Amino acid sequence: MATDQRSVPLEQLRVADAHELFAEMRESCPMHWSSGIEEWPQEAGFWSIVRADDVHAISRDWETWSSEKGGFTAALTILPLELQQAMFIGMDPPKHDRLKTLFQKGFTPKRIAEHEPAIRAITTGVLDGLAGRETCDLVTDVAQPVVARVIGSFMGIPPEDDIVWAQLMATTLGAGDPDITPEGPQTVIEREVPEILRRCGELIAARRAVPTCPTAPCWGSPPCRHAQAPTACTRCRHRGRWSRWHRTWRYAARWRARWHCAPWRR
Repeated sequence: MATDQRSVPLEQLRVADAHELFAEMRESCPMHWSSGIEEWPQEAGFWSIVRADDVHAISRDWETWSSEKGGFTAALTILPLELQQAMFIGMDPPKHDRLKTLFQKGFTPKRIAEHEPAIRAITTGVLDGLAGRETCDLVTDVAQPVVARVIGSFMGIPPEDDIVWAQLMATTLGAGDPDITPEGPQTVIEREVPEILRRCGELIAARRAVPTCPTAPCWGSPPCRHAQAPTACTRCRHRGRWSRWHRTWRYAARWRARWHCAPWRR
């Protein structure tokens, strides 16, 4: 275990220097304490664990190294602990495992394969939009719009909001970068974070008002008639609650899910 012995400003650190610095840390001080953060002097500091075996062991010992009690980032100024605890990465079991299990059902290899045609269409559309240009920025012109639309389609975000969401997330994650947030990190806390929470609240309210079909093969697919008219289908709903029959049905084979939500049944 070691404390600060020399300071290397990040803006002056080159990739080659970073490899040399981390090699030195792994050899001489694999558990390293940094007493402060230049961008946020009010923060206490942070520990750096730089050996792979140590990282592997710590990441699996949540009772000793909690992500929920102390947060997952040293910059509590930007992401308050309460906000971190609302994210997957800021949760400990059993809450983390329970929510992770729900999401894993939508990200099995078979389910991901079902999204491939849609993701290919999104990527092709973005690349077609670059036709006639001699140069482009791979991040802002290709990666960002593709990722924003793929995630947006999963969450039910309309395409016209992709740019806004991408800017909000980039500004929040780059709160300490003067090139991204020249106004300073306090502006992110006062402007971007509340806007993200407001938009998330609107998405949640819209999904509760018109829930998508739980057996739909794609999160981005429109809700079936059972979700739109809960009183019109006694097989799916009974007195406003999911019937035991439908709870069994939603975990059935994929062909049953497709049959249940087929266009001719709407």
